[in-house]
Amino acid sequence: MANTLSPSQNGGTSSKRGRLMLIGGGVLVVALAAGGFFLGSVLSGNRAPAAPAAPVLPPPIFVPLDAFTVNLKSEDGDRFLHTGLSLKVADPETQARLAQYQPEARSRILLLLSARQPAELATVEGKRKLAQDVQAAISQPFAPSLPPQKILDVLFTSFVVQ
Repeated sequence: MANTLSPSQNGGTSSKRGRLMLIGGGVLVVALAAGGFFLGSVLSGNRAPAAPAAPVLPPPIFVPLDAFTVNLKSEDGDRFLHTGLSLKVADPETQARLAQYQPEARSRILLLLSARQPAELATVEGKRKLAQDVQAAISQPFAPSLPPQKILDVLFTSFVVQ
């Protein structure tokens, strides 16, 4: 006679085995997913966060001037100053204007230098004051229709008082 019993009445061995395989597969998938998440978080946690890019500073623009030699005002005889200057400018437009108007710029500087006393120029503070005065004089527009020069700094490349 044919077996007419249902699988649950037959002892259910194939049904139990199917359920165990299904549960085991589910546990395996969950374990693999948890392991992948843990491994991914550990690997990404070791990396330092990306630092923001540092701003790129444009290279400085220096305008070297020929050396200046001037007589100084002095009560104790003839004294002179020999100095070299470089101007640090903010933009190429100022650099171009200084090249175009260099005789006028040099004249302004010569007038400032020749009005100094040797005792003033002997101190660091006196040299700083001279640099500020040169910066102010050169920053003035060369013509009424021109903008002022953007002079960032006046740098002494040589400085001799005798």
